[in-house]
Amino acid sequence: MRKSLVVAMAVIVALTVVGPAVTKEWIEKPLLVAAERVLTTMPADFYQIDPQAAERLMETAKPLVLDVREKAEWDTERIAGAVHVPIRELPKALDRLPDSRGAPIIVYCAIGVRGAMATTVLRMWGYTNVRNLRGGLNGWKAANLPVVR
Repeated sequence: MRKSLVVAMAVIVALTVVGPAVTKEWIEKPLLVAAERVLTTMPADFYQIDPQAAERLMETAKPLVLDVREKAEWDTERIAGAVHVPIRELPKALDRLPDSRGAPIIVYCAIGVRGAMATTVLRMWGYTNVRNLRGGLNGWKAANLPVVR
């Protein structure tokens, strides 16, 4: 009896939580599929990379380092060699992204929030080797790594 109650509760929760999202007509099917692919395969570290590991990767794999901060932030300081594409302009800057969706990309912003959003969007677009710099540029500087002013 207790086991069937647990199963019934699980079904109710699934229908309440998962069901409505599946039946929302206003969510375009490809967008729903892409979000599901990204969110269900997200690792425990949420695709973050520590500043020291990012620096090592930059020395060996030569990833695209993508700064998604605003222009005023970029003009103040940045990681050497980074490419600047403000997050709101990312969909208009596809030509600045690697042709290979397996190419390494490190995304950063000031503290990691915009970088996480950009990382998720890039993964939804099929880029498979994208990492968000943990702590953003502030984390980079806290690790005593160099910036360009």
